[in-house]
Formats: sequence, C-alpha cells, structure tokens
Amino acid sequence: MKEGSIGTPKRYLGANIDRVQTDDGRVVWSMSSEDYVRAAIDNVEKMLKADGLQPLKVYGDGKRPYSSSYRPEIDVSDELDDAGIHRYQELIGILRWAIELGRIDIITEVSCLSQHMCQPRIGHLDAVHQIFRYLQKNLSKNPGRLAFDPVIPVIDENLFNCSAQTMEHWKEFYPEAGDPVVVGAPEPLGNPVDIAAYVDANHAGNLANRRSHTGILIFVNNALTMWFTKRQNTVETSSFGSEFVALRIATEMVEALRYKLKMFGVPILGTSSVFCDNKSVVTNTSVPSSVLNKRHNAICYHRVREAQAAGIIRVGWIPGTENLADLLTKTTIAGNVKNDIVQSIFCNQACVIGGGSVPD
Repeated sequence: MKEGSIGTPKRYLGANIDRVQTDDGRVVWSMSSEDYVRAAIDNVEKMLKADGLQPLKVYGDGKRPYSSSYRPEIDVSDELDDAGIHRYQELIGILRWAIELGRIDIITEVSCLSQHMCQPRIGHLDAVHQIFRYLQKNLSKNPGRLAFDPVIPVIDENLFNCSAQTMEHWKEFYPEAGDPVVVGAPEPLGNPVDIAAYVDANHAGNLANRRSHTGILIFVNNALTMWFTKRQNTVETSSFGSEFVALRIATEMVEALRYKLKMFGVPILGTSSVFCDNKSVVTNTSVPSSVLNKRHNAICYHRVREAQAAGIIRVGWIPGTENLADLLTKTTIAGNVKNDIVQSIFCNQACVIGGGSVPD
C-alpha cells in the first residue's frame, strides 16, 4: 500500500466525496462534481482563448443551460468543419461525464445535443458553450451535491388506492407471475433498503420526428442512485403511449437494480414504488380487471402489469407538479419550476464537515 493511501475517501472517478450534515443533524456521505466542473470550465476558457474566441461570459446570463426557445433538432445554422466537430464531441463528452457525477440539472439539454454528434452545427456548439456558462455562473451556489441519505422516506399509501390490495387479485390474469429467485445470491444481511422511481415522458417533444423523451429517476432509500433520459425509439400517437413506454423502461431498470442488490446481499424492503403523473396509465397498470383498448401498447402494458402481479413494483399517481422526473424530459420547463426540482434533489446547502467516520 502506498503511504497515505488509507484514510477517509476524498475523490472517486473525478467526483468530490465529502461528509455532510443534514438539516436534522445526521451525518451522511455525499458526492459532487464541483472540482471536475471547475477544471472543465477552465479548460473550455483556454480552448476559446486559443481559438481567438470570446470567453464564456458572452454566452448568456447563465440562468438556464440554454434558452427554452432553442430546439437543437430544427437548428439550420451552418455545419461545423472537421475541427469544429472534434471540439463539439470533446465538449459533449466532458458534459456527459459531469452528468455521470451527478449534474442531472443539465442532463436533458445534453441528451438533446448528443443526438447531433455526427453532424453538429454552429448553433449546437453555441448551445454547448451556453451550458458551460450555466455551470460557471451557478457553480458556487449549485455544486450539484447528491447526499447518500440512508433514511427510508415516508410514502403516502393513498397514492396507491387504485392498486390491487392483495396479490390474489392478479392471479386470474397472471397466475405464473412472481419475483424471480436469484440463484447464487448471498444471504441478505444488514438493513433493508427501499426503492422508488419517478417516471415521465415528454410526448412528441422532438419537433423534427415527433418522438417522445423518457425521463427516470430511481432512489434507494432517500438517495438518488440512477438517472436516465433518452429519446424513445418509436413515435407514439398519444401521451398515454409515450408514458407507457417510459413506464416499461422504468420497470426493467427497477428489476435490474433489485437483482444487483440481491447479488450484493442487500435485503430489499418489499415492493418498489413507481410514480407516474398519467392517471390513465396508472389505472391500466394497477387495476387487474382494466382493459387496454390500444393494442400497439400491449407489450408495455403486460410487461408492467406482470411486474405488479409479481410484487416487484406498484404504480401510483402523483400530480405533474410533484414529478421529479419532469426535469429529465423537458428543456422548456419554467425556470422557477426547474430550480425548485433541482434544489429538492441536490443537497447544496448541507454543511461539509471534516474527517472521522459516518455513524451507522
């Protein structure tokens, strides 16, 4: 072992690892991309200067990643030359790693711009610079800190009033459904964890091909663990269809996470909760006797319902104003709404404390 290699962790894959004190006095681990983002901003400033271009401060006021009226898919500015394409791909790669380190407040904008990696335009590169300007302007007050809070959140059971009250109600429709046994998994030890997911879809949000955008946030206890945003592979004729596609993806992600935790020997606390803001989708997936009238959504329909019949997930309805996954589907979301969601997810106001260990 190298001298000084044993001690309290400070960095992991470019992320800052710190202990922070929560509002109720507890001490938990946290992760942020503050140093990585700061270094990235400095590098971009040097690139701009070397290219004889103006600094980042000319790329807007930094209030949002890029203007809510800008749509990359219908940008008709001139195409970049080979050097510009290389620079664009390089900067997108930097931003995507910042997202891996927790900067989910830029994930939707970067996802939309990533769809133009092969043939980017001048307007796309300007939008990338605007994202860096946003990070630069807000880094001190928004370092993007995610706290790994082990507390199990209290969930309002009234959100699942539409769900079948017992598994027996599902037996008639999915008699063979069940939570699969993980062969070779170690004996579960330690405190059980609870899994919750937020799902949303921006129906027909892409103006060029009218594909929808999926957004998913998955929490383990009170810690954000997984985030996903991607353009859907099909064109859906209704928000019902696009939300069902998103819900099917979330179901598979939750199942994969449950399997991974079981293989780590982590006990899971019962059924995982999935929150969606489309009442029709929640009803069709939660009520055993409900009938699907749109046959082209049948695969997603049965995939989600079978997971509920197996006791793997349960789907509950929440208002759109409370759906955190809204952050991962829309670039046109109002600034104050976006800020409220960001602040509810990040733990930016937590007090960073020094050495020692985190109590159990």
